[in-house]
Amino acid sequence: MRIRIALFLAAILLLALVPQLALAKPIAHGDAPGESNLGFLFAGFTVVWVAFFAYVFYMSRRERELRREIEELRRQVAERPPGGSPS
Repeated sequence: MRIRIALFLAAILLLALVPQLALAKPIAHGDAPGESNLGFLFAGFTVVWVAFFAYVFYMSRRERELRREIEELRRQVAERPPGGSPS
């Protein structure tokens, strides 16, 4: 029963607001709130993406160096005589 009353009151409130919304003055293109900040938003996205790709590039180079180092260590272990002391 309470749900029906709440829905009925919401419908009445919506019907009361619809004419006010229809009569509201449309926002002009240059007057949109926050539109002047779109340049800052674009700059922020650009900085974040550049930082992301720089990090990915750095990590890929670091991974390549680590793989090279692992292969070098494997080669050294394979060349070491069995039972020999480490040098």
